[in-house]
Amino acid sequence: MGRTGLLIGVIFSIGISLSAQTAPPVASPATVNVDADPIRCWWRTSTSAIRVGEPFSLILTCAIVENQTTTVVPDQSRLDPSAMQLPPFEVTGGQREPDLRSDQRRFFQYLYTLRLINEELFGKDVHIPSIQISYHIESKVERGESVRGRDRNYILPSESIRILSLVPGDATDIRDAPSWTFGDIEAQRLRGRVYLMIASVLFVAAALVIVMALIRSLRRRRQPGIVGRRIISDGAVLSGVGRELSAVRRASERDGWTPELAGRALAAFRIAGSIALGRAVSQAPARGGGDAHDGQLTVRGGFLYGKKVRVSGSATAEAIADELATGAGSSGHRQALEPLQTALSRFTAALFGREPKLDETTLTVSLGDAPSVLRRLKLENLWLVRKIKNLTQTAGDLGNRAWSR
Repeated sequence: MGRTGLLIGVIFSIGISLSAQTAPPVASPATVNVDADPIRCWWRTSTSAIRVGEPFSLILTCAIVENQTTTVVPDQSRLDPSAMQLPPFEVTGGQREPDLRSDQRRFFQYLYTLRLINEELFGKDVHIPSIQISYHIESKVERGESVRGRDRNYILPSESIRILSLVPGDATDIRDAPSWTFGDIEAQRLRGRVYLMIASVLFVAAALVIVMALIRSLRRRRQPGIVGRRIISDGAVLSGVGRELSAVRRASERDGWTPELAGRALAAFRIAGSIALGRAVSQAPARGGGDAHDGQLTVRGGFLYGKKVRVSGSATAEAIADELATGAGSSGHRQALEPLQTALSRFTAALFGREPKLDETTLTVSLGDAPSVLRRLKLENLWLVRKIKNLTQTAGDLGNRAWSR
């Protein structure tokens, strides 16, 4: 029995020791894996090499998770330019750029202005020190409450910069590319919106001009046989009248006055008189290569003087005399009408009178008064002058109606 008991005790001791060795280890806490970095930051410098004492820009950009369920809250108090310390560099200024947001992240950025004053670092790479950013994560539960997580730290890796210029300061070819900040991007975006708005307005205005031009073109095509419609402006007509009278003057000085020259001058003065009286000048496209009829004048006008028009007027000396008798118009307008009346009387008498010989002296004097008269008529027929005149006349009519009541 003694040996048997001893054997049983040994076997029992061995079983206890084996059970202790094969016992499972204590489970360690589970590690939570994050699909994306809650915070990620990076440096960027405006240049890769500097001189001692030369200011340069350092940009810190961070992207943090910010969505409906999770919000990363970093401690940005130490990132302010007034509190930032980056030895051996000296922070001389800076600013915070506007934040940008996406569906899952918020981006914030700081711009620092640095310089290095150290004469022992020529030709060396100097590291911008890494900084530590404290943050915590706030998670939202079903009731809308936020659960604050423990404080964590993010170590921003360092960045190096060479204390030696790549090229001289006055070089114009190889230079480091400028660094763009969030503020620069926002300014470019705002400028793009303004330019787009201006382009839209100009596009609409151009479309309206094209539509109006098409409508006018269709109207002209539907009425091809109407004589007297406005094809070119009164200013272009007056310019043609001036060229015709100048040609008549040169021909009369060279060969003397003839009935043909008197007829050409009379036709030109009738056109000028019609415009002075506010009457419509008869205009018709000059088709074919035939010459103009008596009383007509061929004038070029329109865009790049591409339109060739035959014009004629119906003004007479008696019509201008009746207009002067009314006393209407300004003094300058009446001073332009008087030489026109005289010229029409003289050239009408010379061409249709009983005297066989032309009074060359009086005809030459009337022809010499033409340039000043035409200048006055061109001034009165400017677009702006006509609009102001119409507005003044409308205001006067309204005032007269008000006083008549």
